[in-house]
Amino acid sequence: MWGGFFIVGAAVLWSTIGVASVYGGDVVILAFVRSIIAGFVGLLFVRFFSRASIVAGFFLGLLFSSYPLAAVLAGVGVAAYLLYTAPLWASMASLVYGERLGVYSGVSVVLVLLAVVFMGVDVGFGGLSFWGFVSGLLAGVSYGLYIAVARYYSRVGRSLEVSLGAMPYTLMVTAPLTVVYALTSKNVGDLYSPVAAGVYLAVFATLIPYRLFTKGVERVGAATASVIATLEPVLAAIWGFLLFKEIPTFLKLATYILITMALIIAALGDLRVKRRGGNV
Repeated sequence: MWGGFFIVGAAVLWSTIGVASVYGGDVVILAFVRSIIAGFVGLLFVRFFSRASIVAGFFLGLLFSSYPLAAVLAGVGVAAYLLYTAPLWASMASLVYGERLGVYSGVSVVLVLLAVVFMGVDVGFGGLSFWGFVSGLLAGVSYGLYIAVARYYSRVGRSLEVSLGAMPYTLMVTAPLTVVYALTSKNVGDLYSPVAAGVYLAVFATLIPYRLFTKGVERVGAATASVIATLEPVLAAIWGFLLFKEIPTFLKLATYILITMALIIAALGDLRVKRRGGNV
């Protein structure tokens, strides 16, 4: 079987995160449930008490909490594309670890920055919720910083620590948020929907797709996998249109195109680096 099918499967499952978040309703509870289940499974297989796992888990916890909120406030499609501003933040963070920003990465960063500006303008025109924009950017920043940390530690043979080993530490973010929410909210409401959504996110949007993505990368390589994974935000935008009648404005469409181009260019740059054994 072509390894790309594993990546497609992962992308399809990841694209439903926003949908599950909207139907789940209570994003604090569903993020907490997602962390508990993913963390429990992580502890069954690996137990790491290391800086790598803790830092990676913290950024994943921020991602678990901010992305569902963005899907609810900004829309499923917008949230997914704001999430994929991650290459910008990952590239910036990687500079701290001594990496050089190559030509391909530089072009992708410029495109993502331009996309963020377009989204900001859309906020000004009332086409996008301000807090939806902020939470979406936070999801992108969190994901980008996680990518930078995971990339750094994976290069020294500690990939398990920043993947499955990081899951229990997502509770560093989601648990305190849930406690504060429970203490300050006068009416938490029905728990069935957010718990069900949290279980779905833990199993079908975390554990299974991460495993599929790993298997796919082993067969087709990281660069090819990254190109195929751009299917995720495209599908998320389609689900938003079909299920929630989310019709993107001109600025949103321009942003979608820019971010998709940035993702593909960055992946092609990674492929060229791998072939030439250096930076470009």
